[in-house]
Amino acid sequence: MELKIYNPQDDGFVQKIEWNYEELKTEVAAAADSYAVSVYTDDTIKQAKADRARLNKFVDALKGKRTEIRKKLLEPDEQFGKEVQEIIGIVQRALDNIDGQVKDYERRQREEKTAKVRDFYDSNIHEDIITYLPFERVMKPEYALASTTMKSIKEEILSLIQKVDEGLAILNEVDSPYVGEMKEVFLRTYDIGAAMAERNRLEAAEQKRQEYVAEQARIKAERDARIKAEAQEVINAGKPVQTAPAPAPQPKTETVEDPVNVIDFRVYVTRSQAVALKDFLNNNGIRFEPVPKR
Repeated sequence: MELKIYNPQDDGFVQKIEWNYEELKTEVAAAADSYAVSVYTDDTIKQAKADRARLNKFVDALKGKRTEIRKKLLEPDEQFGKEVQEIIGIVQRALDNIDGQVKDYERRQREEKTAKVRDFYDSNIHEDIITYLPFERVMKPEYALASTTMKSIKEEILSLIQKVDEGLAILNEVDSPYVGEMKEVFLRTYDIGAAMAERNRLEAAEQKRQEYVAEQARIKAERDARIKAEAQEVINAGKPVQTAPAPAPQPKTETVEDPVNVIDFRVYVTRSQAVALKDFLNNNGIRFEPVPKR
């Protein structure tokens, strides 16, 4: 089967459309140059509209002629295209029949290959991890292809089963409040490294959280202390400054030869003099006390 073109031959196709290109180009260029520098006033605007219409009509005529020539050039191709499509349709019916059978064969081959992979999986998976490693997570699209050998498939499945076994065993020994999150990551990726990285991430986040809480508590304590001090200053505003009373001296047992006399008197002193007087009495062991009011 071969397509042969009888007419036109290679040298019979239109190679170039010949027309008065150079002549028309020269004429149009001269007219366009004149119009390009034309100046119209309000009184000559009617002429401007007429000139614009004349030029648009000329442009439309050029475009129309090109469309006409294109259509004539494509007329043989339109008929040729219809005839080619008719023949393709005849061939396509046969092609569809063959293609359907080939695809059905390939589908059955994939199903048989998948069944073999499933049998191997069922023979090697154990109850401890079957929930975490279902066949749907093990099976890959390329396993069903004829180009993928059963030897390589078996090696990958056994390696994956071992990886899940060992990963879960490691995680079951981990003493961490984040072991649940670690297992979740591992069962999603089957990557023990990713699970450990998740623990590190969570621990770092918790440490930052605790540092933040401690910092906020410190800031609050400082703020509360400042507010309390400021409030106390307001309360004490206008009050005389009071010194803390000195601790009462412990009574001493001693032999006193001279009798102790009680003298009531009133003194007029400043605050600093009162403090000095009090210190003098204490330092000299002179007992004093407030005079009862009468």
